[in-house]
Amino acid sequence: MTWAAPAYLWLGLLAVPLLFLALWSSGRRRQKMVSLTGAGGTRLRGRGADIARGVLLSAALALLIIACCRPQWGEIAEEHQTEGMDILVALDTSRSMLADDLSPNRLSAAKQAVAALTAGLQGDRIGLIAFAGSAFLVCPLTADYGVFSGVLAETGSDTIPRGGTSLAAALKEARQVFSRSAKRGKVLIVVSDGEDQGEGGPGGDFHAEVKGLRDAGVAVYAVAAGTRRGGLIPLAQGDFLKDRRGAVVKSRLQPALLQEIAAGSGGRTIELAGAPMALTDLYRNELAALERKAQRSVRARLRERFGIPLALALALLSLELCLGCRRES
Repeated sequence: MTWAAPAYLWLGLLAVPLLFLALWSSGRRRQKMVSLTGAGGTRLRGRGADIARGVLLSAALALLIIACCRPQWGEIAEEHQTEGMDILVALDTSRSMLADDLSPNRLSAAKQAVAALTAGLQGDRIGLIAFAGSAFLVCPLTADYGVFSGVLAETGSDTIPRGGTSLAAALKEARQVFSRSAKRGKVLIVVSDGEDQGEGGPGGDFHAEVKGLRDAGVAVYAVAAGTRRGGLIPLAQGDFLKDRRGAVVKSRLQPALLQEIAAGSGGRTIELAGAPMALTDLYRNELAALERKAQRSVRARLRERFGIPLALALALLSLELCLGCRRES
């Protein structure tokens, strides 16, 4: 058993003084009646009735306090139906996303944009793929935005141990996820700086994955995280990433593949630089007009049991009222 509103237990502190006050008041009233009528023979019987009434009142008050605390036990399954889309975010977590041409870096700026998108969702499911040299579904499609936000916050440059960047791996993982979803209302948002050392080049599986997403009815939007002037990639030792010759590496946005992804699947490319709310605007202005699907979910909640102590309290109060009427008669 659990208590939905345990704060009301402090009302129990009032029970003891109220009981003493009621007994004292009843005793005073009885003494006055005896002094006026001289009916001393009924004094003992009247005292017993007063005690009984006091016990009933105390028990009723305790039950009312318990009812206010809303005891709960047992579960009820409730079905909820909402209209929404399936939105899958593929987030580039490779080392180049730590470049500082976005504040504080590309990865943090991208996560902030995704978090802002999540805050505005209404009945949609959202999932997260982290990718670098390989891709992994770190959060399945869910309507629990708190769970998604927690996974997003924990996702970082060390989430995918394999280095490099493979856009094809991210697209393949997304296609597999959407293959288990309904055939409408599906959106993929790829957030990356466009660098690719995997199968994104000509002749690889990149084009096949783009075609597969298009055939599955997935609208793909590519979010370019970075700037063309580029930025430096900091290392843990306080230095910056350098090439084999010892020169500091400057990572620049490479939007060509991102544009190809979006164009090949009916979406478009969005520049994150200078537009931190780009994904929120995308959802409001474009995604909301897409075909949405019915989502059914079953949630379990605890059954309210406050009616039981409330009914018992009313029964005791009724019994106390009957005792009072008999005594007066």
